[in-house]
Amino acid sequence: MDNNLFNLDEINEIIDQNRDPYRKEIGDRVMIDDYSSCTHMNGMELDSEQDEEMQFNTLSHFIVVNDRQRHSFDAYYKKYNQDLIIVNPLTNKQFRINSGHVKLK
Repeated sequence: MDNNLFNLDEINEIIDQNRDPYRKEIGDRVMIDDYSSCTHMNGMELDSEQDEEMQFNTLSHFIVVNDRQRHSFDAYYKKYNQDLIIVNPLTNKQFRINSGHVKLK
């Protein structure tokens, strides 16, 4: 019996196809498209119950406060380079995320 429930090549191909290729720079307003690479600044994963502000919401946006970062995040099936730091302008909470998982607003 195969213990691998998912075809990782297929998952990675879909993830790569949905990345936003545009460069994000400090000051850009962005929306999160994919939360799989997003963590708190200390590297802890998001908790959907505790992190209500991170729910999908077309009205919320974040601001890029740092770019060209090199933080590695292992999301079990894929390792991400969290190259952006974004901030919620309402709460001033900062998060790390892969730039391909946000798009310009």
